[in-house]
Amino acid sequence: MRLACWLLAVAGIGLLASCNQQALLPANEAGLVGNWEWKHTNNGSHSALTPANTGHHMSICFDRRGRARFYQDDVLVSAANFTVRRDGLRWWGPVRYMITYHGYQRRQTYSLTGNQLHLQDVINQPSTHLFQRSERAVITSAVHVVR
Repeated sequence: MRLACWLLAVAGIGLLASCNQQALLPANEAGLVGNWEWKHTNNGSHSALTPANTGHHMSICFDRRGRARFYQDDVLVSAANFTVRRDGLRWWGPVRYMITYHGYQRRQTYSLTGNQLHLQDVINQPSTHLFQRSERAVITSAVHVVR
């Protein structure tokens, strides 16, 4: 029995040592990875904000290394590392996922439904943002990222 436990421990350590040391998002959050185009924002009593009535196209690119890049009119305007954590327990309420953008003191809950990403601000006035998964390339002045 002791020999079996010892072999199991050695095998577990070997598996851990062979894993890639680079941080990647867990499988649950991997659906967040990709390019997302902004479709509209609802913020309480105001009418919905859209690209048509603001005159601006906005997008977010989440990568597997935990980096978010924010674009306005195809120009990179901001970038931040982010982490995702599960908020809530399945037995005592709904499970939701929380994104924390490091360096900006900003948090949002998110949900994925098909090709739609719903982001809701946690701090400030409650706003809900709808993004659609995009297959189009994100273009900046120096970089052309193709998906």
